[in-house]
Amino acid sequence: MELRQLQYFITLANELHFKRAAEKLFIVQPALSKQIKNLEEELGVQLFERNRRKVLLTPAGHYFRQETGKILQQLEQISNRVRLVKDGKGGEIRMGYVGSCIHTFLPQIISQLHERYPDIHLYLDEMTSHAQLRAIQRGALDVAFCRNPELTGRYGRQLVFRETFSLILPEDHVLQTEDFHSMQQLEDEIFILPKQSDGDNYYKLQLSICEDAGFTPVIAHETVHGHTALNLVDQRFGISILPTSFAGVTSANVRFIELTDIPQRSEITAVWDKRNPNPTLPKFLRIIEVIDQPSSGSTTISGNG
Repeated sequence: MELRQLQYFITLANELHFKRAAEKLFIVQPALSKQIKNLEEELGVQLFERNRRKVLLTPAGHYFRQETGKILQQLEQISNRVRLVKDGKGGEIRMGYVGSCIHTFLPQIISQLHERYPDIHLYLDEMTSHAQLRAIQRGALDVAFCRNPELTGRYGRQLVFRETFSLILPEDHVLQTEDFHSMQQLEDEIFILPKQSDGDNYYKLQLSICEDAGFTPVIAHETVHGHTALNLVDQRFGISILPTSFAGVTSANVRFIELTDIPQRSEITAVWDKRNPNPTLPKFLRIIEVIDQPSSGSTTISGNG
């Protein structure tokens, strides 16, 4: 099957008249008839009912017209965009991210990308850090925004956001913010922490917050989803440790105590495969720049390039 045959078929399906279709295609009528016959023989179906008076599409012809039209339209879009891709002005980026990105830095990056490169299409997929790294490995994502990932030399990386952790307690917990001095005060509590399988480095980082205070936490529930952890704390299934930015996006009846005096920080790192041939990726990566704000321990994003 050739692209030319599909174009001939679509033209005839629109005209339903061999002579008019041949004239539009700038070919002779017998040549058009032969190409349509060859197409029908290859498909093993009759696409047109034809006699001396009229030409009609068969049910199979109607379906083939519908689907072929989509293919030809997509090919036209590809041909229109290929020059933009060549110049790095167009194309697409397939991006994964952990949930908290959408209420911190990610909207700003998306806005900057759209402003600078309006012809670049962005496809977003919320995933765990572990799932994102697997998707990067198999080429299903161009860039991943992972939380405290462990990486090999195969990957490019750029820190894009850093923030403090906060202790999450039920609102009516006996420990008040002004009475909090150390995590050691919580050693008898049960904890809700992320699953190790969803990010080993992030899991160990949270454990170390307790271990530095001299105890190993008793973990009652495991979830990588911050909003799930917040709701579990609200229902008094335990206490948790989360990035502080969750304080601004939850309606759970919980108390946040920011842990400013510990060295551990929640970090979001952009990750990509250095061998990724996508010509649009360098444009996207040049948007990302880290500006640290030591007073709050957080990071904001500004563009460059």
